[in-house]
Amino acid sequence: MRLLILGGGVFLGAALLGVALQRGHTVSVLNRGHSRTDWPGGVEVLTGDRNADLPGLVKGAPQRWNAVIDTCGYTPQDVQISATALQGCEHYLFVSSISAYAGFVRAPVREADPLASAKGVDPADRNPQHYGAQKAACEAEVTARFGAHALIVRPGLIVGPGDPTGRFSYWPWRVLAGGDVLVPAIDGAAPLQFIDVRDLAEWMLHLLEQRCAGVLNATGPAGGAASDWNTLLQSCVDAAAARGAPATQFVSIAERFLIDQGVQPWSELPLWVPSADANSAAFMRVSLQRAEAHGLKTRPLQQTVAAVLDEGRPASGDKRCKDRLDRQRESELIAAWRADVAA
Repeated sequence: MRLLILGGGVFLGAALLGVALQRGHTVSVLNRGHSRTDWPGGVEVLTGDRNADLPGLVKGAPQRWNAVIDTCGYTPQDVQISATALQGCEHYLFVSSISAYAGFVRAPVREADPLASAKGVDPADRNPQHYGAQKAACEAEVTARFGAHALIVRPGLIVGPGDPTGRFSYWPWRVLAGGDVLVPAIDGAAPLQFIDVRDLAEWMLHLLEQRCAGVLNATGPAGGAASDWNTLLQSCVDAAAARGAPATQFVSIAERFLIDQGVQPWSELPLWVPSADANSAAFMRVSLQRAEAHGLKTRPLQQTVAAVLDEGRPASGDKRCKDRLDRQRESELIAAWRADVAA
């Protein structure tokens, strides 16, 4: 196939580019050149902004690509411009998000569930508070222009090597450092869902190769494997021990105590969604029935943890550690919890 990737510089875009080349596809990328300037041989690089430059770059020749993969459409304004300019392509794969759903009260979350409304939100609004609604509006733009040739993929948390957010990576990194590790006192069997960026990239290329269309959730684990807090923490311990890390002691702290102390779920303490939050009860219970029927497979969790640690721990001040629970704050919380329990 002849593919056009909007983005392609980092993380998911870079993974897609690598998989596409391995499979023998001809690839063009549209990239501003800010995040990446070195490209594999044979890749056509269209340097420019997707809004200001894309229509001129593809004018009169969008049909030369069999499919476009949009990894970086965040507002309906972005996507309206790109989807209009590229209507000559056979397929448009838009990377959306499970955040596009209107809510997570009932499990499992399925593709036909209601989406968040962007009514009253400016089409160019990039406020993170409107992220989900804007992703839903982006999907509508793609569907309006590509109809039965639109492919919408809604990933959950994307993790693994190259992750610029450090959300999942927080746990392998923290366990590698050893010592007392604060964990929320929740059911260890509570499910966790995320997908390795390499698995997501391979699957999305598979979907395009099979000329698939429609809407599909994309998270993991797939294939009958289980992923929960116990599995994640043990995988981190095993990987850290294999690298000669100091011993780890998990300190389980009540969720109410953490909330009272102002610890921010998901951001400060990644992957933690308070069990008492009824509005998020199904956040880690997204249905993969359709995705698995279309060939989604995910690798063992241990491989993802190992790949994260193989990249090395971030240095102090690394942007991936911003807003995460730091060691001093963690120690203070553990001390306060132990004093509270002893009182």
